Amino acid sequence: MTKTATLETVINEVHQKSINHFDETLPVQEMSFDSLNQMWVSGKQIDVAPSAQRLLSNRLRVPYSYLSRCPEYLQARNLNFWIEQECRHRDTFFCRFNGDTLRAVFTERYQPLDNMEILSQLIQQGFNPFSEVQYSIDDGMFLLKIPEYAKAFGVNPGYGNLDEIVPGIAFANSEVGLLAFSIEAFFYRLVCANGLISKTASTVSRFKHISNKGLVNFSDTLTLVIGESILNQEQFMLSRNSLIEDPVSSIDSFSKRFGLSQKESEIVRHAFYQEPGNTLFHIINAFTAAAKTDGLSTAEVYKFEKTGGQVLSLVKP
Repeated sequence: MTKTATLETVINEVHQKSINHFDETLPVQEMSFDSLNQMWVSGKQIDVAPSAQRLLSNRLRVPYSYLSRCPEYLQARNLNFWIEQECRHRDTFFCRFNGDTLRAVFTERYQPLDNMEILSQLIQQGFNPFSEVQYSIDDGMFLLKIPEYAKAFGVNPGYGNLDEIVPGIAFANSEVGLLAFSIEAFFYRLVCANGLISKTASTVSRFKHISNKGLVNFSDTLTLVIGESILNQEQFMLSRNSLIEDPVSSIDSFSKRFGLSQKESEIVRHAFYQEPGNTLFHIINAFTAAAKTDGLSTAEVYKFEKTGGQVLSLVKP
């Protein structure tokens, strides 16, 4: 769920959520499992968060969809067999904890980038801690969007400032391996409170957690993304004039093209009927409106808003 607050409030919330977070590099040979949900590490019994369960399943090459359906004794048998095989060619795992819960496990190649580090960078770059921002955060992902209301532009000729879009910057990060750190253009449609995260033409605005390039290039990436967002404004205007003969079929086609599930595509179709229309703009709006559906995880919100940006990127000036 996306919330609105000041940047300072977000910093305080993220700090509070991370109080019990810590990292350790631990021997693989000292790991064993009671089940998918519980294991032993260096003689201590710990819980395994869903994010770590999926990472362990992938690392040990045991499908999570299979393990999650097995009884506990069979989960343990599978995981303990494959962790023994892992010991033969790997000495340690980099483990991320929240108190007594394992929240993520990586190889030594992983380079952590915590949400607080990103927020600290924003303050260093001169962002106002009392400015209004939009954000969503859960155990899997952090998404922060900073609109620049002074740069709002109209997208519906004839309606003046009744239908405006506010440009801005979006920051997305996962401390548990769901996605790379990214800095992307953000657009906020005031009349319906829909948000869109734009696909950037640059290849340097996404940083995998294998180096500190995300922080080193922070300032330059901000400048690059802000510059590219000007192109997106023209694309919004052109999408208003791009007629679509069968919008619902187009939604299904775009959903498949950009990796949405059938259930997610149904959510987009439902959102389309809240503001139907026969232009590409209305289709983009359906994807961004879907991101406001109750009960979505942060990753799902990001996926819908990002897909709206991918559709927008298809508009050629």
